[in-house]
Amino acid sequence: MKKILFIIMAMFALVLTACQNKDIEREAMKLQAPDASQITGQLSGDNYTWTWPAQNGEMRVAIYRNGTLSGIETVSGNSFTHKDVPTNVPFEYVFKLTDGANMSAGVIKSYTREGATSISGVQMSQVDKDGGYDALIEWNKAADASSILLTATNGKRTITESLSGTATSYVIKDVVTGETWSVVLVAQNEKGTSLSTSSSLRIGKTAIGFLSVYATPEELVANGDDDEASAWLWLHETYPTAKFVPFTSITSSEVVEPFRVLFWLRDLEGVSESDVWNMPASVQAATPVIKEWYKDGGSMLLWSHATVYAGHLGRISLDEMKGNDHAFGFGVGGFNPDTWKMAVELNPDHKFKKDHSTHPIYRGLEVETTQDTKLIAFKGPGWTEDHNCLYFNLPSLWTGIGNTEEACYAQCTQTYGVYPLGTWDSQIWWVSQMNVWEAQQGNTEFKGTLLCIGNGGCEFSMKNPDGTPDKSAHPKNNVYQDNVLTLAKNSLEYLKTR
Repeated sequence: MKKILFIIMAMFALVLTACQNKDIEREAMKLQAPDASQITGQLSGDNYTWTWPAQNGEMRVAIYRNGTLSGIETVSGNSFTHKDVPTNVPFEYVFKLTDGANMSAGVIKSYTREGATSISGVQMSQVDKDGGYDALIEWNKAADASSILLTATNGKRTITESLSGTATSYVIKDVVTGETWSVVLVAQNEKGTSLSTSSSLRIGKTAIGFLSVYATPEELVANGDDDEASAWLWLHETYPTAKFVPFTSITSSEVVEPFRVLFWLRDLEGVSESDVWNMPASVQAATPVIKEWYKDGGSMLLWSHATVYAGHLGRISLDEMKGNDHAFGFGVGGFNPDTWKMAVELNPDHKFKKDHSTHPIYRGLEVETTQDTKLIAFKGPGWTEDHNCLYFNLPSLWTGIGNTEEACYAQCTQTYGVYPLGTWDSQIWWVSQMNVWEAQQGNTEFKGTLLCIGNGGCEFSMKNPDGTPDKSAHPKNNVYQDNVLTLAKNSLEYLKTR
């Protein structure tokens, strides 16, 4: 009986399997793939346009940069334009027809724009001379240019020069207070021209003010934090005309009006998080004056715990800064044997890369390239305070877009004017970490620019091995101290162009 039951069950399974095989017979593609031979491309200026004959349906175009998806667009016409294509970067384009519900198989096309590599590291500065000013333009040595086309204009006067491919600077003579000079550089060689690189400089006051809760420099050096004291000593040595500006002295606009840049390094130790968020009474009293100066175009370098001041100024909502993830350090620290490096290239979820290593604040610093990012070392082995002052997930909060999406980065920078310039090397996979960051005007009323250095590795003064302070213009314990000082000078010079 059991044998007969087994045979019946086996026959039933065979019938069922046959029915299932018939049910899942593969359905033919509803849309035929586009004809690859009819999709053709052409470079026009900096843009590359693909065209094809009229199709029944829309064309979905996916762009891959170096094998990584960088964008998808659906077009209803018979052309797609990839704007501002960089030279020497391989792109692949996958074309699929769609009727809104179905998708054809894909057709792959490749394109690499040949030509000279774009100029990087462009920085402008105002140079004093007898009877007036010149404007100095500097950039990194071109990788493969035979010539460099330079165009500079203030709206009335225009300069066009063809320079040697090895040139790294140019001087605009006799610029005038109140002018804004815009500069465009294009590298050229026998294969073609690069994307343009631009910069601008507003001619005017250049003075730097050093903000402090202490009444005098002597009081700061005697009683203040070692990082704050060392920052002032270095600034005073590097910029002899820089002024020490106590917050208590800022009672009217006339006090801050002479300054192009205000520099505040605030470093707290042995306190609580609330002490970082809260401002001393003297700072609160001065804030309305500084805020108006900032609205009118004044720029600030905010270092370490001073980065929270962006919220007190109203550039970013203080409640949003407090309410989202953040990382503050304010302990006494201890010996750490590691080298701390900061990542200066984002690579969110391997979808796209944003390389900030060529930003002017990193000019002249050695950059280490890895498979996933680019790194700059700022702290060697020694006494480490670990005073980070960082904020997370604000770009995603503002945009409503996931922080691994390129659209989140685009809106954060282009609409909100906030640029993430440096992160922990473990945080390159998102747009979210505001570690070293720049706040341009964006969609706000603030015409000035903020540079915020919240990375715990960017200490101005590493303590002695026994934990005692080393207050000096050139502290001796960090083998990467010159990198910190270069970052500070580059930042101030950059803000003087804003």
